[in-house]
Order: sequence, then C-alpha cells, then structure tokens
Amino acid sequence: MIGILVVTHSHMAAELCRAAEMILGPQEALAAVNIEPETAVDDAHNQVYEALQRLGSDGDGVMILTDLFGGTPTNISVEFLEESKVDIVTGVNLPMLLKGAGLRLTCEFEELAAQLAEYARTAIIRPIDLLR
Repeated sequence: MIGILVVTHSHMAAELCRAAEMILGPQEALAAVNIEPETAVDDAHNQVYEALQRLGSDGDGVMILTDLFGGTPTNISVEFLEESKVDIVTGVNLPMLLKGAGLRLTCEFEELAAQLAEYARTAIIRPIDLLR
C-alpha cells in the first residue's frame, strides 16, 4: 500500500491524520511528523527518515504531504525525493488527505501526486457561490 506521511509545522500533521481517521476510521500506512519551533533540523530529518522507512517498507512508495512550499517541512522532505518511491505535494489540507487515503488503493504511485494536487485545488469552495 502506498504510504502517506504528513509533515507540517506545529501539531497540524498529527491533527490532520487524527481528523482523517475520525472520518474514515483507522488508516494503515499513515503517519505524521510535527516540526515544532524547538525541533532541531537534524531531529526533524531523522523523524522523516524513520517514518519513510516504516511506511515504505513494502516497496509501494510514500507520498509526503507538507503544509508550505519553501518551509522547513518541505525543505527536509525534498532530501528524500526518489522517483517512483517518494514524492511530495505541498499545501496539505483535509480534503487532500482524505482523497489520498482512497486513491492510494486504486491509483498508481506516479499518478497520485498529480491527482491529489488537482483535487485539493477543486476542494476549495465558497459555499455562498453555490447558494447564489
């Protein structure tokens, strides 16, 4: 199964995973790395590495979802990019994570990042626009 690793500033990664499991139920191959202000870069790097080792142990690949392009979570994650094994999509939100949990069961790894990025963009909705 394609693993999903959420890496963000503060507690957002853990809370997104918690919210996803509240909606979908327990998820296999899902992990969070929270990077706090006091987290040393080397420690964060090691946490991401260890999570990737756990999530990618079956060889199906790991999709890393980060909060902000150019931020520490993404900058650390970029060091682990590996074609067909580790990819990154930035701008993680709950719809993206929920969609990823489903798509990873039917989608090829190489297609997953593009589908998640597109879905996350279309999941941003102003309800007033629907009510007009």
